[in-house]
Amino acid sequence: MPSANYFDELYGVTEEQALNFWASNLHEAMGSQFWSKICDSTGVYLASVLGHFCLQSIDRNEVLSPDYHPDDQEFRQFADLTQIAEMMMRQLTSAKNPLWMESAGAHILLYAGFFQAQNKHRHNIAFYSAMGQECYLMAAVGKRARMMQLMADGFSQYLLHLANLHQHLQDSRYLIRTDN
Repeated sequence: MPSANYFDELYGVTEEQALNFWASNLHEAMGSQFWSKICDSTGVYLASVLGHFCLQSIDRNEVLSPDYHPDDQEFRQFADLTQIAEMMMRQLTSAKNPLWMESAGAHILLYAGFFQAQNKHRHNIAFYSAMGQECYLMAAVGKRARMMQLMADGFSQYLLHLANLHQHLQDSRYLIRTDN
């Protein structure tokens, strides 16, 4: 069983530090005016999605394996956008799993948003934007219904913001920061 400081020991960063890193960089990339509108709702959620993925290792071979079968209560991992599309088609014709739909939406934010520059030549980003919105709509049940609805409503805009964030981080990677 991992210790309470598992991420700190493994990565040298805490979950809180990761969340703060992504939140502050989203704020910089989006600008104060837009960030102030979403910081108390979807802004924190976007930062937590990015924080989750930077602290979560994914074994691509395991995820692509036909033996990979997470249970209904697990946050499902996806190796790429194609795998999300295949799962989405199966979900539309069978019982829906809200947690997996949220996971698919979060992965689309990552792959089609943050890594848009790498994926736009291989995938139709507009198609995945519509799919991500549908994923969040299908995840909008129970206590998290309001947040999932907010994510669905602004999904295409969030993809653009995450693509801009990636570019912002690329452009500022050589800047020396004096603050801690």
